Amino acid sequence: MYASDLTHKKRAEAVFRNLQLQKEWFASGKTIRILGQKGGNDYSYMTHVEEGCIADKCWKLYVPVYKTLTNGPISDTSAYMTKINFSDASVYDGGYGNVVGNGYLDDAFIKIPMGGMDFFFNGINYGTDVKWNSNNFLAFGSFTGISVNRSVNLEPTESKGIMLGNYDRLCSSIYYSNYNIHDFSITKLTLVFSDYYTKTLPADLLAGKLQIRLIKENRGNMRQWVEVGVISAPSSPGYSNNPTISYPSGTMVSGGNTVNKDSNSNPINSTKNSPWDISNGSTFLQVAGSSYSTAFPVAGTTILYEGDKDGVVWTFTPNAYLPV
Repeated sequence: MYASDLTHKKRAEAVFRNLQLQKEWFASGKTIRILGQKGGNDYSYMTHVEEGCIADKCWKLYVPVYKTLTNGPISDTSAYMTKINFSDASVYDGGYGNVVGNGYLDDAFIKIPMGGMDFFFNGINYGTDVKWNSNNFLAFGSFTGISVNRSVNLEPTESKGIMLGNYDRLCSSIYYSNYNIHDFSITKLTLVFSDYYTKTLPADLLAGKLQIRLIKENRGNMRQWVEVGVISAPSSPGYSNNPTISYPSGTMVSGGNTVNKDSNSNPINSTKNSPWDISNGSTFLQVAGSSYSTAFPVAGTTILYEGDKDGVVWTFTPNAYLPV
């Protein structure tokens, strides 16, 4: 290789890296335009690199994306998204389906169409078996261990799941879309829900609304994320062992201690410090501490769960998002 060829190669790699950074800045709102690269061997080489890589050196050109520590963009629209049919056979209704006569699900598991993307949790790929539970948690795999009377308040041994304000709630509607951005596969959800115990007015049935993105990195460290954006917040924060919060069923004495009861008069698990924790099927991971145990996060908040490639190690970061 001549020196001039090496110069062109290095320059082209720098141009490509700059283009990738500009795309990330554009996606995160840090810039409003992407500057084009023009002319000669640089542009030709860069085009070849982006379309297929040169000499299997793609790993040298990959620029990893990291979380941004501020609230991210949230969209209150279902445009270009598909509404999930609650009458579909894949929907498991263990509670009082159509409780208000218009398709609102209670104690239900709704399968999420993931568009063929992989998503790992606790070492297993659940890309074809991710469900939304109407009591506000993402469930992975089987839910056969959950009884109707317990699913309002997730126990750590009942299901693998990520709680997003777990409480006795109704689910009004779910919209989804699947797409790819750069090196990421994304399933986006818009969910509408309400507190079961405040469904006294039509507006109460639309009290809560979330934007959720399940994101899988397809190169590099193969990380994955669940990004949650609060469009509107319901009145209840969700179930936790926080003694300052009272629930409709009140309290009870268990083991000599006064503990809260859920809506089915069952005690709330003493290790449930937050309704935004993660259960691996045997224990709560305690990733959220006591975050949001006294109040649901306000509208405009984004929250980021980040997992390793196997979905074993997870971190919880409030007021953060992934800029893709």
